[in-house]
Amino acid sequence: MTGTVRRGGPRAAPAPGRSRRPRAARTGAALVGVVLTAAACGGAGAGTGAGRSTPAPSPADNAGRTAPTSAADDASVSASAPPGRCTRDRLDLSLGRVSAGAGNRYAPLVFTNTGPEPCSLRGHPGVTLIDSAGDRIGEPAERRGPNAPAVRLEPGGSAHAVLHTVAEGVTDEPCWKPAARVQAYPPGSTWALRTPAESFRVCGDVFEVRAVEPGKRP
Repeated sequence: MTGTVRRGGPRAAPAPGRSRRPRAARTGAALVGVVLTAAACGGAGAGTGAGRSTPAPSPADNAGRTAPTSAADDASVSASAPPGRCTRDRLDLSLGRVSAGAGNRYAPLVFTNTGPEPCSLRGHPGVTLIDSAGDRIGEPAERRGPNAPAVRLEPGGSAHAVLHTVAEGVTDEPCWKPAARVQAYPPGSTWALRTPAESFRVCGDVFEVRAVEPGKRP
């Protein structure tokens, strides 16, 4: 090769049948192999990245996340919410038939929606008995039992609260004098309604009222 001096005498001749490959050719082939290997590695990495799907979040990743509320969900909640409370000016009061059972007396105190729109009642009414002179008889009814869910009253719809006493002679306590009217404060109201007491009479010093329930009678 030009500019190169080989020490040690003349170069030996190649063995028969064995071709000599120039050093430049071997070097070029090696470089081509390196380039092809690098390209193959790069292509494999690019292909892997392009074909790789994003892993689905684990339950731990979703912990604490709240799904967004849609307008339909809001409408559903609004539709299920009870309407406004029934006020005295939109209610009519009546007393249902007295029923007897095992020495007890029950009568449904009925509230009817006379307004043009739905309203609701929830809880115990405040109930007292009134004589013909307008004076109260005995003590107000004692509230018994838990509050029931709010009762929706459509226009013309009714709800009732059960009045309870016992039959005469069940206890040693005497009966109260007959009442002319039943006075009731609807749940949440400070204004009272009145209705004829019919044949309802408190005996045994037991006078109780339960929370409002749907319908005109149990």
